[in-house]
Amino acid sequence: MRISRRQVLASAAAATLTISGRAFAQAWPQEIVKVMVPFPPGGSTDIIGRIVAAHLGKELGRSVVVENLPGATGSIGVAAVARAKPDGYMLLVTSVGPMVTNHFAYSNLPYTMDAITPVIQVADAPNVLMVRADLPVNSPQELVAYMKANPDKLQHGSSGLASSSHISCELFKLRTGVTALHVPYKGGTPMLADLVGGTIDFSIDQISSSLKLIQAGRIKGLAVTSRERSKQLPQLPTLHETILPGFVVAPWFCVGAPAGTPRAVIDRVNASLNRMLADAGVRERLEAGGMVPVGGSPEDLAALIKREAAFMQEIAARVNLKAT
Repeated sequence: MRISRRQVLASAAAATLTISGRAFAQAWPQEIVKVMVPFPPGGSTDIIGRIVAAHLGKELGRSVVVENLPGATGSIGVAAVARAKPDGYMLLVTSVGPMVTNHFAYSNLPYTMDAITPVIQVADAPNVLMVRADLPVNSPQELVAYMKANPDKLQHGSSGLASSSHISCELFKLRTGVTALHVPYKGGTPMLADLVGGTIDFSIDQISSSLKLIQAGRIKGLAVTSRERSKQLPQLPTLHETILPGFVVAPWFCVGAPAGTPRAVIDRVNASLNRMLADAGVRERLEAGGMVPVGGSPEDLAALIKREAAFMQEIAARVNLKAT
């Protein structure tokens, strides 16, 4: 087979780019690396962001700092990363919401889904189905029976429109054929306060935010939404094993970078964070917060984003997720 001069030049150019990319990654970083967290300090995303920054700073031998830029359900911070120069000095730690869900809940987002290059999935954060302490049910089966006997009389809270708790509850209603009024809140804290106070009847939200309330008996946990039982709530079954086979909803957290960031840098960060997730101390910290460490390749995260987008498209066709 004859090889043309153009093919030779193209191959040489590709090899040069590969070599220069590796050289850049080996020299990187030469300055401070920023880790953008598009939510306020103190939440699950921020905790992960600070674990990531501390680990990268130690391994890279350079300052890695967290920058919190909350607002618009994470969209402001993600948009800032999307606009950043793709030189490896800006990373993003975020959740499924800004990465995928917001595209189905808000019109005219200031970034596209492909504006962020996947680096690694850090963790899953399974939800828990919970009810007010005095609701006369003690299992998912009893809750569904009670709701069918009292149609449209129960209210379920969420941490906001199109949040994981909202989507989980809507999917639960669709799969079980029950009805209930959705009451959206501006965050999980006020929603849980009303659940404790009995203003609302049930919710499905992150284990990390509700764990202490369940352990104290101030609300009742009925089941978790992961495929396997939670280490934090081992006494609770999964919805998958009880009444809803295949019901697995686990919000996830990931690291990304501006589109166009050199692949060699992406690979270096990915390898470093996989080592982080293999560390027993890091795994213990994540699991204490109700999260399940994951890891994997950039391609694994890209596939997850694609699956999540298809799932959200299906949900959005049946449930109104649009913010007004």
